[in-house]
Amino acid sequence: MTTVQLDALLNEVPTPSLILDFADIANNYQQFETSFPGGLIYYAMKANAHADIVQLVVNRGGGLEIASLAELEKSFNAGADGSRIICSNPIKNPTFLRRMHEAGVYAVVVDSIYEVDKVAQYMPGARVYVRLAVDNKGSVLPLDGKFGVDAALALELCDRARELGLNPIGLSFHVGSQCLSPNNWVKAIAACGDVWREAALRGHDFYFLDIGGGYPAGSKHDASIPTIAAIGSAVMEAVANHIPYTPDLMLVLEPGRGLSGDAGWLVTTVEGKAARGSGEWLYLDAGVFNGLMETFEGFPPVVKLLAGDAAERPMQRYTIAGPSCDSCDVVARNLEMPETHIGERIVFIDVGAYTNEYAVAFNGFPIPQVVALNRHVIDEIPAVYEEVLYA
Repeated sequence: MTTVQLDALLNEVPTPSLILDFADIANNYQQFETSFPGGLIYYAMKANAHADIVQLVVNRGGGLEIASLAELEKSFNAGADGSRIICSNPIKNPTFLRRMHEAGVYAVVVDSIYEVDKVAQYMPGARVYVRLAVDNKGSVLPLDGKFGVDAALALELCDRARELGLNPIGLSFHVGSQCLSPNNWVKAIAACGDVWREAALRGHDFYFLDIGGGYPAGSKHDASIPTIAAIGSAVMEAVANHIPYTPDLMLVLEPGRGLSGDAGWLVTTVEGKAARGSGEWLYLDAGVFNGLMETFEGFPPVVKLLAGDAAERPMQRYTIAGPSCDSCDVVARNLEMPETHIGERIVFIDVGAYTNEYAVAFNGFPIPQVVALNRHVIDEIPAVYEEVLYA
């Protein structure tokens, strides 16, 4: 689809709408396969659990990473069986654990003695992997602090799991969301290698290395953002250098944003405008609560004004806010863009992940409707993607 065709589509759909291009998602999937030879893709459903994305992953032979009972049921709806599902959420309730046990979910993560004991009680004999705490510097949204353990505790958890009849199979980590430093993966893999060798001395036979998510979106329009290929090169070299030789190594990837992020555009309409002090405000029909929560978490929005003469207009700095009555509903401050008027459309780029998943209809303002492009690639992988379909 050309830029002109895309702009025409973005001007036609009702707002707010989340446009998802399945050709981009399919291409990203293939890029992960190419960049991580032998790696196993377990799509992190939390990024965007739209049924068609989940179906695309399953149809291509990929696995799913889940965090809840609801995501487990969505996995089954797409035709995945337990052997193609893992759970990397360190906190799991008994009902969820029992259901995963019944379904034969391949493995679950642990990162505390309490979770080891709980898994042993409700999922006896399960395969488990331990989440290490690793450096998250260089990520737009660090995830360290809430989850993960140091090397010493990781080894204790493996020993405890074995004592309780569980099967400790390896390690995992997460470098932080929208990670802009491939070296984060390198350092984390080196740390895993140290634990891996010590675990072997304790009689553990690891074969599972889950390098998590964090793969960034946006490299197509921002050269400072590392590509999937660049991260893959760094990761594969680090695995070869730091992980002891394991004939049947399972190298697991959990792309979420990396798979769906740059395949999405959020189309909004300017519904209000005001002068506040020395600045100008724009009010959209989508905001922090109904689609743009990540901007509240510190993600800088990438926006485009849908106007044919945008390039000729004077630049202006705006505060952009959502439609709700809450004063927290501010998307961006001091954002420079062409002069903008009520009724015009602003598009947010690279928002295929964590948009509708975070959204709620606060104040009654609607969650963006989804418009699907190139949906036919869910079931096939054509050489050229041209067809455009609407959901």
